[in-house]
This record gives sequence, structure tokens and C-alpha cells, in this order.
Amino acid sequence: MAGPRARMRWLAAALCALLPLPVVAQPPGDACPPFAAQDNRAPSYPPAELWRLLGYTINVIIEADACGRVTGARVEQAGVAALDAAALAAARAWTVPPAYRGQPRYRLPFAFEPLPEDRPARSGQRPRDPFFDERSSGRVPAVALDDDGTLPGYIADPYPIGFLQIPEAIATLGPLALFRRYGGQANFWLHDEEGLSLFQLEGAMMVRNRLVSDGRHRFVVTSVLCGNDLDACRQSLADLRAHRGRQRPQPVAPDRS
Repeated sequence: MAGPRARMRWLAAALCALLPLPVVAQPPGDACPPFAAQDNRAPSYPPAELWRLLGYTINVIIEADACGRVTGARVEQAGVAALDAAALAAARAWTVPPAYRGQPRYRLPFAFEPLPEDRPARSGQRPRDPFFDERSSGRVPAVALDDDGTLPGYIADPYPIGFLQIPEAIATLGPLALFRRYGGQANFWLHDEEGLSLFQLEGAMMVRNRLVSDGRHRFVVTSVLCGNDLDACRQSLADLRAHRGRQRPQPVAPDRS
């Protein structure tokens, strides 16, 4: 978790005036409510969207009155709807600190990082199945983006999940992964030779979301491991395919080596 100094640096970076606009007349200091920095909170990555495994920065343009209270907010460029909504909700609850007041508009960049905290790679600690090397390459065949630059939310992983049974997966992931629970869903974040993956266990199946690249874009592919109730697993998979939102892949920086 970031310390007070890191939070203050982020706050200063976030409160960047959009343009050199006329300064707003400020009321006397005692005319505004007391300011509490801890009330200005960054939004959390919505749990239902964690499968994306991609970091996003949402720029919110806010308008504020002379006391720094937000009177209007909009997303600068629409992206993932759920993240946009979370950023807007956070921005509307903000108050501009006294030291930064005096502009009618500001840009607040809210960063959404899917990992709850920095997770160093764990290597050489997991049994290798026949497709381990293929997954470890981090590469998959090229995909074609739609006209709006998005991809389906569910793209089948060309390689199997890496485990034969759910109990085996839980026993292996337990000591290696970062565990988080959201309601009835258990999440296992794994960062190892295969890159970054999120295993999600809920009901009749375990889902693996794996961050990959086709050489041009980074995006998420998905594989599934069923439990004993195959009918329930098939239904859960159908629901997953039908309701998962689209993903907006991130471009891969060109290799200049």
C-alpha cells in the first residue's frame, strides 16, 4: 500500500489544470468546509472486471466551485464502461485541496491496476505440464480487432489451463498465488514464468485468465477447468461467454533492440 508521501505525490499529479483558465474568486478560508485529504479516494478496480488483467488510466474532467467541491464530472475519453463509472463515482465525491483551488476545471487521472499489490514473479515452483513452454512464451496467434479497436471478452486460450482437476489446481496455487475472495468467487493471482494469470473459482468451474501478446497487442485469453458437475459447468461457461464484456487490448511497444 502506498505511503503518505506517495499518496501526496499522486494527489499533486492528479490535480493538473486543463488550461490556463481564469482564476476563480475564492471565498475567505473560513467560509469553506474543513478539508480532509483522506476523503479523496481513488476508485477500486471493480471485481467483475478483474479478469481483464490490464491496467487502465481513466481521465476524469471535473468542475469545481470556489470551495473545491465538485459540481460536474465527465470522462475525457470513454473506454471500459464499468471502469468509467467507477472513476466518475470517485471523482464526484472529491474536494479540491485548498492549495490547488482557483481553476474551474481539472483533470483527474485515476489508475486502475488489476493486481491488489505488486507481485514478484515466482519461478521454478510449479509442476510443468506438456504445454508449459507454449504458455511461457506469452505468445498466441494474431487476432483481428473489430472496427472500434476491441476484442471479444472471451477468447479461448489455445493451450489448456495447466491442471487436470480443480483440487490439484487449488493445492498448487495456494502457496504460490495471491489469494482474494469477492463474494462467492475465489481469485488466485499467479505471476510466474507464464506471465500474469488470474484463476477464478466459482461454483462448478475454475477459469484461468491469462495475459498474452500476439506481437502487436496485449490481451486476455481464457481457459476453463470443470468440476464434477459437467452440466452445471457447461451452463456456467455459456453464461460466461454470453455476459463477459468486451476487452480493449493494449498496444505492444515496438522492439528496438
